Amino acid sequence: MLYQVPFYSQSWDLDNWNELGFESYSQAEYWERSSCGVLCLKMAMDYFKSITYHPLSPTIFKLIQHGLQLNAYSDQSGWSHSGLIALAGELGFNAKQTTITSPQQLKSALDLGQLPIISIKWAFAPTKTLKERLLFWKKFGGHLALVVGYLALGDQVIGFYVHHTSKIPHQNWISRLVLIDQFSSGFTGRSIIISKL
Repeated sequence: MLYQVPFYSQSWDLDNWNELGFESYSQAEYWERSSCGVLCLKMAMDYFKSITYHPLSPTIFKLIQHGLQLNAYSDQSGWSHSGLIALAGELGFNAKQTTITSPQQLKSALDLGQLPIISIKWAFAPTKTLKERLLFWKKFGGHLALVVGYLALGDQVIGFYVHHTSKIPHQNWISRLVLIDQFSSGFTGRSIIISKL
């Protein structure tokens, strides 16, 4: 199963900062590296809008401004899950925060036509941080990605298809299949499930 979800990169043409809607090059550069959460939300919303023939969601600049008004973002911790949920709700979507404990749970959400935004280590890196080694029962992410499908053999999930947005061009993955071992090692379990009203 693979949904045809639009992909938006974090790698922007910063020389055209004014066309992107920003007030300066430095403002655009800041948001280029700080937009994974809101870009994942935009991808999910625009998928649901496209299949119901509705106009797409606002520009990334407008979504960022709206998110800032809702206190959905902070310099210290980035885009909060609760903030992205509030932003989705304001724009007419159902969104809920959940902890995913198994591949089957993630597969079930996709089978129901929902799109999960997941908290991950950058590019599903398998290495453990010092914090994770000390607090071995927890996983820490720092990046968000959108799950757009899965590959299964019978009831067994082989891997998940992921939109992974990045300011590094070669790390922009469009529907990249991440096999289950790598996926599980880089996924924190924290998720936002997006669905249409």
